[in-house]
Amino acid sequence: MLNPGPNFRRIACPECQKGTIRLAPDTARFQCSRLRQVIDGFKVGNCDFATRDCAEIPVEPGERVVVVDFTPFAQRIAP
Repeated sequence: MLNPGPNFRRIACPECQKGTIRLAPDTARFQCSRLRQVIDGFKVGNCDFATRDCAEIPVEPGERVVVVDFTPFAQRIAP
């Protein structure tokens, strides 16, 4: 699993609080890792969070959303 360093953290989904935010490679949108989908007739996941706007992704004050190797992280901004 990618670990870019101490000033980075994975972003929890604002809707379900169980999944993490990831970048969908085929649609270039941010989505929950537990996104509700149907694959080969089977329902997978139980969250509906998906957005193309990184401003909709909640981060703490003093953090910003960055993408490292196609993975979104919250990066602490140096004071």
